[in-house]
Amino acid sequence: MKGACFYSFIKAFSVVFVCLVVSMAVSAEMDFSSRFLLGDYVLIGKALDSDSTYYGKVHIYAQDGSIKVKRIIKGGEITGTASIETALGGDAKVLRIRFIENNIKYEETCLWLSDLDSYARITCFLYRPGVKTDNPGLEALFHDYNAN
Repeated sequence: MKGACFYSFIKAFSVVFVCLVVSMAVSAEMDFSSRFLLGDYVLIGKALDSDSTYYGKVHIYAQDGSIKVKRIIKGGEITGTASIETALGGDAKVLRIRFIENNIKYEETCLWLSDLDSYARITCFLYRPGVKTDNPGLEALFHDYNAN
């Protein structure tokens, strides 16, 4: 009886331990990705459902344990949120940016990679969640070397 109880305890402990290790590894990876993406960017974009282009600045920063985004375009400033999420059934990680402009909800799904100076380079599809479009907005964010 004691052997069976001990075996059950070891089995349960092993499952909990493995879950904790996996959770910590995922959390550490997410933290690294989040920290890598923080910074100031120059934004070049194409508007949603339009061929008009625009440029501006984006500041990605951490606040109260979450990622925030400040967009400055044509003198207007909009603050939104961002998070690292999975896509394609968990096979890919993306940066998801959400903000509201003129009472309209927008969302961006972004991929990132490192440029030759080890800064993040971010490219995004811009769309309205739940609204079909054949002409999504496009944005590219490059490290802003002139930021304060």
